[in-house]
Amino acid sequence: MDLLSYWRLNERPFEPTWDTRFFFEGREHDEALSRLGFLVSERTMLLGMLTGEVGCGKTLTRAVFSDHLSPDRFCVVTLENSSFRFNDLLELVLRALDGEMPGRRGKLARYDSFLKLIERLAAEQRHLVLIFDEAQEMSPATLTELKQLTNLNRAGKGLLTVILVGQPELRERVARLPAINQRISLRFHLHPLTREEAGKYLRHRLKAAGHATGELFAAEAVDRAFEASQGVPRELNRIAKLALEFAWVQEYPEVNSIAVDAVVRDLRQHQNLPQA
Repeated sequence: MDLLSYWRLNERPFEPTWDTRFFFEGREHDEALSRLGFLVSERTMLLGMLTGEVGCGKTLTRAVFSDHLSPDRFCVVTLENSSFRFNDLLELVLRALDGEMPGRRGKLARYDSFLKLIERLAAEQRHLVLIFDEAQEMSPATLTELKQLTNLNRAGKGLLTVILVGQPELRERVARLPAINQRISLRFHLHPLTREEAGKYLRHRLKAAGHATGELFAAEAVDRAFEASQGVPRELNRIAKLALEFAWVQEYPEVNSIAVDAVVRDLRQHQNLPQA
């Protein structure tokens, strides 16, 4: 019997995908979505920043946030890689908005094209939301140049909202740049899950994968997985995935602490799982 049949699943529940069906709306993630929603609905706050430790769910959170925005009211452009110069990032945004535009040369031409596009969106009563993921990779010069975009407004309403998403060092980088730091109207930092949330998280993903109840991890197994992962969703996924496979091979009736402990020992010995 294969793993899915053994655990009565339709698909694997702990794969490293950005499938929004597996999004767990814990307290922190719910708050992040609410704040980001407020940011774009106001249309006067211009610039926001979402940060969090590696593996805490920033990318999936911003994907869910984008999905929640009505295409009749918003136009969302997300750039997964923000390490380019400002001029190149502007070109990528233009391509996302209007496809290839041959013959456009220089920063002024690109800026003029961008202005025409967002004015067209404004005429359609749609607000542009630009999301720059991995924004900690932006150079200080690129971050500073972003303020040009926040100057675009009409009748007291911004024509667009810029959201920076990145790791904790983004906060430090922005703090050293007053020109951009003072323009950030909303900030939120995602923290790891709590112990209670870790159990709900595992159950949620199992149910999203087709299990009837999501009750496959014994309480002690959840405790061990939480301690080893320190509540970081990506690490919790890694441990849960391997523990599910270990318990299947051993033909355990559920994923118990023996399975989790075996996986954690192996990860600490051969991979990069930190000591709790």
